[in-house]
Amino acid sequence: MPRFVALLRAINTPPRHVKMDRLRAIVEGAGFESVATYIASGNVIFEAPDSDDIAARLEDALSEGLGFDVPVYLRGATEIAAVADVRPFGGEEANLEISFLPSVPDPGDVERLVAATSGNDRLAVIGREVYWSHVGPRRESAHSEGRVMRALGMQTTQRSATTVRRIADRFFR
Repeated sequence: MPRFVALLRAINTPPRHVKMDRLRAIVEGAGFESVATYIASGNVIFEAPDSDDIAARLEDALSEGLGFDVPVYLRGATEIAAVADVRPFGGEEANLEISFLPSVPDPGDVERLVAATSGNDRLAVIGREVYWSHVGPRRESAHSEGRVMRALGMQTTQRSATTVRRIADRFFR
């Protein structure tokens, strides 16, 4: 059975605190199998028959089970492994963040987003992901996930490249 990772937006950010055992129970109750979570930031790994409606089914189950909407960014095993392997700026990046998008963004929006990058920040948009490299703490950067959402006109969820690589290595390789 195919394996997936659901990257959930705004899980365990105030005021939405969700215990991982509760999250796993909701996902299992929606009919998904071999459910696991990785750190408490909304990373759910599971098996499901390959179907176009997995993300929608999961969003419905989470909304019903948690009492609030949770956008789901679904990636299959091959997709998450490929994202983990991308080195958009060459070798290893000490501070590389990845924003997951629901769809491929408009090329004009991407061009404007990348052109507005300043300072030591670097951005690359590849497929349904935005890669952001920053020097120093995130809070000292002019860039943010909110800026990506406004520029591309869509919600995102962000993970560190380290987290994405660990998910890929632990669950998909």
